[in-house]
Amino acid sequence: MNQITLNSIRNNVMKASAQWISDFNQGNVQTCINRYLPTATMQVHPFGKFTSIEAISDFWFEFSKSNPSDLVYRNIDIKVLNNGQAVLSANWRMNIASGFISKELWTLAEDGQWYLEEDDFTVLAQHTKPVHDKRTALVLVDLQNDYFSGGRFELDNTDLAAKKASQLLAHFRQNEMPVIHIQHIFEDANAAFFTANTEGADIESSVKPNENEPVIIKHQIDSFINTTLEQTLVELGIDNLVIVGAMAQACVQTICRSAVNKGYKCQVISDAIAAPKLEYKQHTFTGEQLVAANLLSLSFGGADITETKEWLQKNS
Repeated sequence: MNQITLNSIRNNVMKASAQWISDFNQGNVQTCINRYLPTATMQVHPFGKFTSIEAISDFWFEFSKSNPSDLVYRNIDIKVLNNGQAVLSANWRMNIASGFISKELWTLAEDGQWYLEEDDFTVLAQHTKPVHDKRTALVLVDLQNDYFSGGRFELDNTDLAAKKASQLLAHFRQNEMPVIHIQHIFEDANAAFFTANTEGADIESSVKPNENEPVIIKHQIDSFINTTLEQTLVELGIDNLVIVGAMAQACVQTICRSAVNKGYKCQVISDAIAAPKLEYKQHTFTGEQLVAANLLSLSFGGADITETKEWLQKNS
């Protein structure tokens, strides 16, 4: 199958899925049901399997009584099986629930339209109160002792970055908004810093997690790889990330790029970011210069850049 055909099928399935989402958000339940084939099956974890169009219809009409809205798909992946079938997977969230889509099998029918033949999704979290359609979480990246004075890999201006981060942390806690901590622990016992079971790997006291705040443990630069970060964002129904922490050129840059690629919006707080002094060939860069260069890079399709004071003024 050539690339033109593959792209055409992917685009058509994406359009069909987007139309289904639009109809769902407008409350057009019957229109959504009409997009299933008469022989379609639907698996909804943990609620059960629905093996007829009548059972699928009953599920959606009953579900509609909960007034669902604001359905969004993220991290969408479409795999083309053949000229007439493709599988879509994604994360999803709406005002009252969130979860994962394991498999939407879209099939091209004789009328030239794409229909759902199989629908398999998981309701990971149900919200007792509707989630605001643009929910925001504060993400504190690697603010750990080894990056501070006396640590094994001290950065420039880490104390100032942590001070600004703690101001944002206080705001989020006061307003009962989600807070997520990222903690980097190297698995190699001979690592230069952040080795397991050392004080240097602990999160610094000024931004220490509360008991109810998730701490995501990672073992590499990307906070999403082999971690529970994405599942945590889905469970909380998060749309927007406010990012603070270190290092600008590594973990901060990477979490922003990965999050944006997955469909999240990112704001990076420029005065709450730290970086080391580094040398490259004949060039020497201060931490402040590295922060500036990386924030400039992120401003091109990666994140919105703002300062602590400005963010708090706009969100207070």
